[in-house]
Amino acid sequence: MIGSDYEKIEFVLFNLNLLEPMGFITDTLLAILSITLGLKLRKLKIYHPFKTYWIAFFYIFGIGAFLGGLGHLFFNYWGVSGKFPSWISGPIAIYTLEQAMISVHPNQSRLGLYKLLSFWKLIIVFTIFTLVCIYLPIYENPTLAFLPSAINTILGVVLTAGILARYYAKTVNNAYMYFVYGVLILLPSAFIFLLKINLHQWFDKNDFSHILMMLGILYFYLGAKKVEPLIK
Repeated sequence: MIGSDYEKIEFVLFNLNLLEPMGFITDTLLAILSITLGLKLRKLKIYHPFKTYWIAFFYIFGIGAFLGGLGHLFFNYWGVSGKFPSWISGPIAIYTLEQAMISVHPNQSRLGLYKLLSFWKLIIVFTIFTLVCIYLPIYENPTLAFLPSAINTILGVVLTAGILARYYAKTVNNAYMYFVYGVLILLPSAFIFLLKINLHQWFDKNDFSHILMMLGILYFYLGAKKVEPLIK
């Protein structure tokens, strides 16, 4: 089903009327994988903001994914309000990803400029998100509140883990291409969600996106591990 959604799967557990079991399962798997990758990255013997920011990304992204899964599961009780934790954590996770990729830029003057641009982009995104929540009918159409985060994710990931990593691959070391591969895997997930590409009621746009996210962040981890010798 493309362009519209299947009816949400409902089930009862411990006398609770819950929704979207597959969304909760795939979100939880994504969270476990992301936090595990963050823990594994801590073992690398480097002391550089690149490592610190990537660890923060994996932790924040993982926590946000798990909270997003809870928002799906308990939607009958929490409503749209249950989605706010994942909506808020998303831009913060992308900010840490951007800062990680910017931190290894060989040009110090550009490094400072890029870090500042990333920070102000985060502020602008949260400002737009706040205005959307105040003035638009997000409780009737929750996608409206998700759009600022989705657009920010596409821009942030493509510009830093994509274009900037490609530049590093050409000028520093080809190992940075792992980040580019991660972006190429991740990018379709945003369009799958926004265009509502649902393969099956038990494997809808959320589940499809989550699988691609798992593969994408795995390549990000491999990228961080491969370039580790270059930034000791």
